[in-house]
Amino acid sequence: MRILYVEPIGVRGGMGHYNEALVGAYEQVGASLEVVTSSHDGSGDFRAKVHVSHLFRLALDRSQPRVLRAIGYVGGYLGCLRLARRADVVVLHFLHRPAADRWALKAFRRLGCRLVLVAHDPQPVLASQSGSAYQRCLPLFDLIVVHGPKARADIVALGAPSDRVIVAPFGDYRATTPLDPAAARRTLGLPDVAQPTAAIIGNLKPGKGIRRAREALEGAGSPIRTLLIAGTKQGDWDLDDALRASETTQLQIVRVDRRMSDMEERAAYSLADVHLALYDSGYSSAVIARAHSMGKPVVLTDVGDLALQERPGDALLPAGYEADQLRKAIAGCLKADVEAPATWDREAWLYHARSVLSRI
Repeated sequence: MRILYVEPIGVRGGMGHYNEALVGAYEQVGASLEVVTSSHDGSGDFRAKVHVSHLFRLALDRSQPRVLRAIGYVGGYLGCLRLARRADVVVLHFLHRPAADRWALKAFRRLGCRLVLVAHDPQPVLASQSGSAYQRCLPLFDLIVVHGPKARADIVALGAPSDRVIVAPFGDYRATTPLDPAAARRTLGLPDVAQPTAAIIGNLKPGKGIRRAREALEGAGSPIRTLLIAGTKQGDWDLDDALRASETTQLQIVRVDRRMSDMEERAAYSLADVHLALYDSGYSSAVIARAHSMGKPVVLTDVGDLALQERPGDALLPAGYEADQLRKAIAGCLKADVEAPATWDREAWLYHARSVLSRI
């Protein structure tokens, strides 16, 4: 089966190694793939031909005027339509602009392509201006893949036909050796970082628990000396205010304010003794899988389907956790003996790929 895999964010960006793992799984079960994305560092562990779309890159560049970004998004899809002429199936991630996505989906259908959506985070769309457009897109897909039962229930509630929605659990990523601390600091351009270090990495949103983590780790009895915040801010909110530490605290706050390259991301994960995935809402997390791939424990909240990603050595907290609960959870993780997965080709990824190919 010939698959066109459309991921504007990037094969190694946005969802971490998710796309790399899934493309490899599709190939292992016999599919032939072409990938369209905005960035690719050439180190993907798969055979698929990668087409880098500079128009998609423009569409995702928040420094550009909105009209240029919209033109870039439509132009990126026009390039996809050319490639779709030789594909049986189009797999999409993240409907960034549902009104434009819906136009492209109809065009793919006219070319005779079947359509698959991987819906990582369906619920927040209800609060957005594009919510109704997103819902109108859902019936156009032949198959929608989610990572857990909560996500399935929510996307069916949005109008997705229930017989077209399947659950494929989030799998581990390939084991990655952490950089030694000195090399990690050099990669990120950081001075000495006091240990132990906790990290919040990725797209930084209010719902990632940044303010609550900082306030808890400033408190008496905190086991953490440094809080590392690495990634780009999303949304209109005051991240600087959330990170503003009290004058009397001993907590060091280190900020890496940029979208990181794969090596920079590896360095950031390497510096942390424990990773924080303290979401207010959500369904699955590439941050958790990436931390596990490097043998790092995670403190995560029991929201959506996140608990399905818990591994030995992690700590699971209720969404309404108290500061003392967080400090105790981190202290427990720091004592844990965590092993990285032996391989990223776990059955979860192969199950995902086999499920799509058998149902589509």
